[in-house]
Amino acid sequence: MPLFTLVVEQYVQWRFGFLATLGLALLTIGVKAENATCAGIGGLLLVAPAVTAGS
Repeated sequence: MPLFTLVVEQYVQWRFGFLATLGLALLTIGVKAENATCAGIGGLLLVAPAVTAGS
């Protein structure tokens, strides 16, 4: 599982940059810690670069 996580994080950073990687990390930490605020901020940071890259 750690190898899969590393591959996903590297792909996200390559495709969408540092903010998306930070968002993915915050989302993962928020879900594991059951912290909705952390997961929500991570989700927003993960989605924001994807939305701006498409336009």
